[in-house]
Amino acid sequence: MPLHLLPARNSRRQFLRQLAVAGGGATSLLSGVRSAGAAEDGGEKGVERWALLSDTHIAADPDLMAREIRMAETLKQVVAEVVAEADSLDGVLIDGDCAYDDGQPGDYATLAEILEPLTETGLSVHFTLGNHDDREAFFDGFPKVPGRDSLVDGKHISVVEGARVNWVMLDSLRFVNQVEGEFGKAQLEWLDRWLAENSSRPAVLVGHHYPQVFRTDVIPSKEEEIKISGLVDSEPFLEIVHRHSHVQAYLYGHSHDWKTRTDGKVGFHQVNLPPTAYVFKADRPNGWVRATLTAESMRLELRALDPEHPEHGKITTLAWR
Repeated sequence: MPLHLLPARNSRRQFLRQLAVAGGGATSLLSGVRSAGAAEDGGEKGVERWALLSDTHIAADPDLMAREIRMAETLKQVVAEVVAEADSLDGVLIDGDCAYDDGQPGDYATLAEILEPLTETGLSVHFTLGNHDDREAFFDGFPKVPGRDSLVDGKHISVVEGARVNWVMLDSLRFVNQVEGEFGKAQLEWLDRWLAENSSRPAVLVGHHYPQVFRTDVIPSKEEEIKISGLVDSEPFLEIVHRHSHVQAYLYGHSHDWKTRTDGKVGFHQVNLPPTAYVFKADRPNGWVRATLTAESMRLELRALDPEHPEHGKITTLAWR
């Protein structure tokens, strides 16, 4: 199964199990999390709560700085904030660009060390990969954690089952350290099939690159100049999303810019997570997002690392279609 950091101790909020899901005529084992919900914490039964992170950009050297930000330091601050709220959270999702530049094993070793307080607290951590990651180095950087086989050859994908939704963790890594992303034909076919076979619960998709529709008859090769920074196969991806009405939202990172938008025609939400590391524009926030999901909606609260940022604590509620 794909790599997941599992709790170092039992948690009353989480039950880890192996989930058998039929896919393409074969049975694949996925890592699943059955959330006990928030009733034990005095909240509504069946509600699930997650810490959403993206673009950690951790280097092997924890003192390395980029854009005047020491990435390891900002992630440690986020981890400390999440640990402080761990009793009311069901898990942590990290949406790609885990590593700093080109995904060296040492980057992931440092990342694993920084994330250790989360699993010690009883939280599970689930990953997608971005264009600054390397799949093989990613596995090599977590040598004590099993995981390599995937539902689609050459891609790191999995499904995490929460109390209210299925989180479908996709892999948009196309080429290491090249800006554009790609799900690929095999992964999109798997996604279309899986969604058709699992339509009884809302689905939230998570991938690193944003949809960016462009006109082309041929997807360029690695050697060709490309003028797109998002998904090169955005159109077939969005066709699948629009075809399956139980897909409620797509979460992505990559652009280091916190924002949400809703497709008015179909009510499908796109959520651009803030970076944990540096921002591209000085006035934008970095930090993490606390997500609370019910049967009807997802409530997002920005937790900016700068508590004076005007968007810190701002709540956005996205109603399911």
